[in-house]
Amino acid sequence: MEISTVIAVGILIGIALFSLKSGMGCGFASLNRREIFYVASAYFILSIIMGYLIGVIPAELTNNILATGLTMHLVIALGLLYFGIETKKSWISKRRDISRKSFLWLSVPCPVCLTATFLACMTLSSLLDLGNVTIGLIVGTIFFAGISITSLSIASFAQRMHLKDPSSLGTVMILFGLFYLLSPIIIPAYIQAQSFPSFEAPVNLKESFLSFLLITLLVASGFFSDRMNLFPARRGG
Repeated sequence: MEISTVIAVGILIGIALFSLKSGMGCGFASLNRREIFYVASAYFILSIIMGYLIGVIPAELTNNILATGLTMHLVIALGLLYFGIETKKSWISKRRDISRKSFLWLSVPCPVCLTATFLACMTLSSLLDLGNVTIGLIVGTIFFAGISITSLSIASFAQRMHLKDPSSLGTVMILFGLFYLLSPIIIPAYIQAQSFPSFEAPVNLKESFLSFLLITLLVASGFFSDRMNLFPARRGG
């Protein structure tokens, strides 16, 4: 397999993973199937437009947008944290559902995400012997399928587990907000650390995997036990 094919497949997998974030927002929000397909269709249309704009948008404009990536990252992180907390608080304290508006912070693409999609289309256009609009169609189809399948699967699973409420969406938004907030700090620090001399240390992959799995199970069990009220608080007296 040629290296260009491997890179192209990696880009398409990255697009599919990006669609999972939007799908989670739609799946936990109070949206019906038609509204979920509207969001997925918006990504499909935008991807076709991005493919069409290859060679039209100057590289300087793309670089200028990417230069504001850190600022936009922090704005999105703060927005996810604030509206995630508001979504949970409004539902728990007032039984007021604002998920139909707050989910937009998780599901609607920001300018930097649109620029990243454009760069993905541009890179695929240089790797594959396909037309620009065809590249946009491929990327849009992956977005549409990923968002639709993820949203409907999460909505169905959440309903069976009695997790389909705005509070769950708020929790997901807070987790993504923390990720967005920490990634600009952790990733540059990791890249900088690679420039220092390192020492080799034996790593037990089996034990590392088991530790990660244990932590994941503990977090998941705590979340589901809280949502399903398996351990109700006892009142004193």
